[in-house]
Amino acid sequence: MSAGAALGAAWGWLLPQGFGFFMIFLGIGIGYVVAEAVGSATKRRSGTPLQVIGALGVVVAYFARNLIADGGLVLTNDFGGLIALLAGVVMVINRLRG
Repeated sequence: MSAGAALGAAWGWLLPQGFGFFMIFLGIGIGYVVAEAVGSATKRRSGTPLQVIGALGVVVAYFARNLIADGGLVLTNDFGGLIALLAGVVMVINRLRG
């Protein structure tokens, strides 16, 4: 969760408005880093509970980005952010598959 919060804060400071289609790659990167943090903390175990924890880490990153970028948890007209959230969750689930 802390990895997600840190990545979300960096995302909010560095790219508050995003950059269109390439938000997919940003989401994949956030999902990869969160999955690696969960994997290294659990000695490379995998399974559904860890997938849920990793997905929550990506959701925390999205909320942290929104709080820093605009001051609210859920932004309106944030299609790129939602695409990044979806891509990150899919990446975490695939990396932590058992």
